[in-house]
Amino acid sequence: MKALPLLCLAPLAASAATSETELGEMVVEAMKPGITHRITAEEVQDFERRNLAESLDLLPGVSLTRMGARAESMVTVRGFDLRQVPLHIDGIPVYVPYDGYADLGRFLMPEAGEIEVAKSISPVLAGPNTLGGLINVFTRRPTEKLEGAVHAGAFSGDGWDAGLSAGGREEKFYWQFDLSWIERSAFPLSDDFVPRPTENGGRRNNSYSEDWHVSGRIGWTPAVDDEYVLGFWSQRGEKGTPPYAGYDKKVAPRFWQWPYWDKDTVYILTRTALGTETTLETKWHYDTFQNLLRSFDDATYSSQTKGYTFNSYYDDWIAGASATIENRSLKNTRLAAAVHYERDHHEETNLGAPTYTFEDETASVGFEAEYDFGQGGSLTGGVSYDWRDIREAVDTNSGAPLYGDKNSSWNPQLVYRQQFNDCLEGHLGWAEKSRFPTIKDRYSYRLGQAIPNPNLDPETVNHFDLGIGGKANDKRIEWEANLFFSRIDDAIQRVDNVAFTPGGAGLFQLQNVGEVEHRGFEFAMASKFTDTIQAGFNYAWISAENRTNPAISIINVPEHEVTLFSKLDLMERLRLIPSFTWSDSRVVSSTGKRVGIYASADVKAEVELPGDVKLGFGVLNILDRNQQLDEGFPEPGRTFFGDIRYEF
Repeated sequence: MKALPLLCLAPLAASAATSETELGEMVVEAMKPGITHRITAEEVQDFERRNLAESLDLLPGVSLTRMGARAESMVTVRGFDLRQVPLHIDGIPVYVPYDGYADLGRFLMPEAGEIEVAKSISPVLAGPNTLGGLINVFTRRPTEKLEGAVHAGAFSGDGWDAGLSAGGREEKFYWQFDLSWIERSAFPLSDDFVPRPTENGGRRNNSYSEDWHVSGRIGWTPAVDDEYVLGFWSQRGEKGTPPYAGYDKKVAPRFWQWPYWDKDTVYILTRTALGTETTLETKWHYDTFQNLLRSFDDATYSSQTKGYTFNSYYDDWIAGASATIENRSLKNTRLAAAVHYERDHHEETNLGAPTYTFEDETASVGFEAEYDFGQGGSLTGGVSYDWRDIREAVDTNSGAPLYGDKNSSWNPQLVYRQQFNDCLEGHLGWAEKSRFPTIKDRYSYRLGQAIPNPNLDPETVNHFDLGIGGKANDKRIEWEANLFFSRIDDAIQRVDNVAFTPGGAGLFQLQNVGEVEHRGFEFAMASKFTDTIQAGFNYAWISAENRTNPAISIINVPEHEVTLFSKLDLMERLRLIPSFTWSDSRVVSSTGKRVGIYASADVKAEVELPGDVKLGFGVLNILDRNQQLDEGFPEPGRTFFGDIRYEF
């Protein structure tokens, strides 16, 4: 559900980080983070979210989605998917080089972490491919000599999770370490689920998963404005893909398992003061990704003799660096420039088959200026130029090398912000953004279901954003309202049935389908009625339409979403957190296939025990609704959970 943090409101203007921010943090507003753009680890714990996809769903305008055929958890941000709204960790881009996605179900939220989301208008200096915004998970600096938490929990489906977080700070040195683990044998289906040939109900077939996450960083602060950080993220995962359990006879069930899904990132962040008015920040990163996907004959997952079975191996890496310089020597003016470079390398092979290699080179240069007019008004403008070269590509059917032209794009933006008084402010922004097609977008046959399109052009979009918000009732109420409109040109969209196999099966292709429009409205309000009662309400309306060809539907964009929540301190040591989320029916294929309404009523109770120990327990999907986010792939039914936490 989408809970609204009780923080100060801010507009959507964009800015590079300054010495007032933490390294790895990417400020998405001109002055301060906004209430609808940031999630803390504490909020994730309050609403019992177990991965980044579920955590991001706490924000208005961000919708949880599933790619059921691959058992991947995703989100859309104002209707834009994760290829268009990339994930960064401590300011470092993290994705799978082949398809540009990040399976957010594999990423666990660190105890000492926060999430920032830029919707539509993102920092112009953040780098390429931020068509629809930007998601950044960053690690907070510890403030005490020793601080942290340890927790353990259990939940329905033989689920277990545990974690340890510890950090410390000295005068010129700090460190942070996070370790998390989660495992589940199978999630429970609703009692209302009707058995299908591939799913008999009860515990969802082949829905097991296990994930480990470990991260750490060491920071050195030799001077007030100087900081140097060495950090890493490491993930180990395995999972099964539940088979299709719908009624579409054209969809063949897949019997897939992923024995390993491993991703490692190491990075260096630096901030150096060059005199009193200028700072230089750099980022250096190297990321590796290995995984194995196994396709079996049937639901026994014991043999691989049929023509559609395989063992597919990925071995990828990303290497990149960036530098940002900022100067404030001119009165009321901030000037900044950035340069980014990345190389994406992808190797794939099936057992006993050749290895195919793909490699892209992407770079960006950008400039930004902000001027403070006084009287609460400021104007931020900037532009970046991005380009991508194809270093290596191959036709995986013939083995022949492929070539392509260099793609490039300009990305200007302009945002005006006005602080009317302490309790009211607004913003008006425009930006033009772009995204280059991924390796998979251009070259994949999608297991014989698609036709490659190596001539895909970049997507471009014009964003318009208007917002106003503030505080009322002695600042006990915070509210925000936003209107947005996005017009996407050369939109890349799956087009079904562009050709047919000899057996009559339809083949699809990704194409630049023309012009797509997203428009919407967001309203969020949170109130602290008393010291013991908090409540919040979110509403989002998003309309996405293919103006060039209305017959090709835009997928995974619910038109209406509503969230209600409260936090009730019933007694000195007892807190109750009920919440409800409702999401409209959505289209899940370009041919118009739909799933129904998604709704969940949840409740959590939290008891404070002696010695800084908290005991939490509750129920998700209390009504045990049988529902889907992707057709043929039912979501968990009623789920019970309990956990214990000690903070020091």
